Amino acid sequence: MKKTVLVLFLAAFLVVGVSSASMAQVPGYWDIKGAIDFGGEIDIEGSDQDVDSGFTLVGEYKVPNTAQWTFGGGVRYQLDREIDNSAQDFSFVPFYGLAHYNMQNSPYYFLGHLGYNTFDIDGYSDESGGMYYAVGAGMDLASNMSAEIMYSVNNGEAENSSGNNLDFEYAKLTVSLGYQF
Repeated sequence: MKKTVLVLFLAAFLVVGVSSASMAQVPGYWDIKGAIDFGGEIDIEGSDQDVDSGFTLVGEYKVPNTAQWTFGGGVRYQLDREIDNSAQDFSFVPFYGLAHYNMQNSPYYFLGHLGYNTFDIDGYSDESGGMYYAVGAGMDLASNMSAEIMYSVNNGEAENSSGNNLDFEYAKLTVSLGYQF
């Protein structure tokens, strides 16, 4: 029930934000990124395990609100990655709202994400997603290119072969390069 309410809240937030921007005739823009997730750890019921690095494809729609603030929404598709010393692959697909704060007279900015992600892992059944959040910083490289570094956490749940539900928490550092249009 909590998950459904969170998803509905985020969907309503995105719809209201985008429609408000449309009515105000504020032009938004798309930001497409390629990202590398450096290792990180997955916590499975209190047991930390290292994770191989992986790639992520990102699509975001951003609408400037003021000279400093930009809001929007996005989706990140994490390609499968493997838990070290295991043959298990897993992936998350977060859907999120975002806030982006531009520092005055500077190409640097701070950003944050909050949302819900889906979860998939080999060898488990009845997978369900959970909360996704991220904080980071970025730099505009040109009028339509940017680079970012972020710390993010994905949460999920799955049932093992014994019928026990296990909680998963994947934390990682991500570096991305984006193109805006």
